[in-house]
Amino acid sequence: MPLRRLNNKVRIISLMLAILGTALFGYALLNGSLSSREAAFKSGETATLNIATGLSIQVNLSFRAADLLIQEIMALEHQPQLPAVELQRLIQDLLARQSRLFPEMDSVLVIDEQGHTLQRWPALQAVEVVPGMEPLSTPSTLRKDLQGKPTELQIGTPVISSVTGRWIIPLTRLRQRDGHPAGLVRVGVSLDHFIGLFNEVDIGRQGSLVLATTTGTMLLRRPYGPQFLGKSMADLPLYRDNAQQRRSGWAMIRSAQDDVVRLNYFTRVPDYPLFVTAALSHDDMLADWREAQRAHLLVVISAVLLVSLLTVYLLRVVRMRDLAEEEIEKKNLSLKLLTENLRAQAMLDGMTGIPNRRYLDEQLQQVMHNASRSKSALSLVMFDVDYFKKYNDLYGHIQGDYCLQDIARTLRAVLRRHGDLAARYGGEEFALLLPDTDLAAAHRIAQKVLDAVRALKIPHQGNAGGVVTISAGVMSCVARADMQIGDIFKAADRALYRAKENGRDRVEDCQLPRPVVLGKQQDASATRDGTT
Repeated sequence: MPLRRLNNKVRIISLMLAILGTALFGYALLNGSLSSREAAFKSGETATLNIATGLSIQVNLSFRAADLLIQEIMALEHQPQLPAVELQRLIQDLLARQSRLFPEMDSVLVIDEQGHTLQRWPALQAVEVVPGMEPLSTPSTLRKDLQGKPTELQIGTPVISSVTGRWIIPLTRLRQRDGHPAGLVRVGVSLDHFIGLFNEVDIGRQGSLVLATTTGTMLLRRPYGPQFLGKSMADLPLYRDNAQQRRSGWAMIRSAQDDVVRLNYFTRVPDYPLFVTAALSHDDMLADWREAQRAHLLVVISAVLLVSLLTVYLLRVVRMRDLAEEEIEKKNLSLKLLTENLRAQAMLDGMTGIPNRRYLDEQLQQVMHNASRSKSALSLVMFDVDYFKKYNDLYGHIQGDYCLQDIARTLRAVLRRHGDLAARYGGEEFALLLPDTDLAAAHRIAQKVLDAVRALKIPHQGNAGGVVTISAGVMSCVARADMQIGDIFKAADRALYRAKENGRDRVEDCQLPRPVVLGKQQDASATRDGTT
């Protein structure tokens, strides 16, 4: 009897342990399942945000390039001293050059107030009229299309170009003469370019991408279909309840196009009345999770039938999940690299190819922080092209751009150390940021730049000597913790102003306060001079 009672106790304890172990194991699996499901949704949110943000930046760059091209054409037209033949040649040269830098440009039309075509690029024969082609402009349609918005860039719905016969998104600005409408300039951005851009993005089997205007007009959708071009989104929940109300955000919506439930992230395109939406389907986001749940169910059944195989099977499931998470991290890293690359492009000056004012401000702030901690000198050199307005008046803005590009290449050629930075400050002004450099060494570097620019022998009849020259102001200091970057720029600008007052084509210095010259700094100056 006692042995039977003991056996019963063992049975009861074994049963209780089995039930408790199974319950604990089931609870652990349930908790892991919920966590994995939440992680899948978080991953979907991150992926849609990165995709939509990257696409909005790319769309902004394409539309900005087209807008700048329109403004350059209009700037050329406002030069009354140019004969019509010369003006047409300059515009054609500009379009040919921009077509290489801006491959998504499909066509260009310059139309007067009567609807007559003044400029046409590319110069092709007229294409056959087909449904969906842009209508010919007339005085009445010009007034209707552009009335009341003379200074804004008009973004039209996709049409077939009357120049090339391809689908485009037309971007239009109103030409003006003496404050009155004088026709329009229209640049057609290739729709195939954006289709290719959308097709490069991995959005899953049932994902979608949308490019639309802030007024609710759809410009493009992936999966692509002509029926979506120009379609109104005014009554769709994505636009009505979300994109129209906020600049960005997530929304889980059942699509009216194909009845698929998707997680949508929408965001505005900077500077233009557009927004981009990236959407991953609910099923695609949970596909890996559901697959894992099937594996977990097999583990539970296997654990009940054969406990000895539980550990091996769990390790296999964990390994499968780790591989899935690694794949997700790789995709997120690729999107992050794309975003960082686009940000780096935004830090460059589009015309000269060197860093712009924004990047210069960031680097100067960092250099000041490091210099204040190490008590080392830093120098900033400001350059300004002498009589550049006269140069533009004499040779034109396009030649002026070439001049600035030559000067930018000269500045980059002078740099010898890691950490030195050449940037375009704005207009015809440039800057050199020279960390760990005292006033004497910075002065010598500035003089080298002046000599190198003079050696380019760029013709300039409005300047003494008949060639392009520049003036420089050098500022050197030991940065303090309370010093602002504005103090650095003001000091360099004062020195530059003295250089202008004292005859141009010269270097003037400003030191505030005088830097403490350490042996290490003296060695750095000697290295810059080529003495070591």
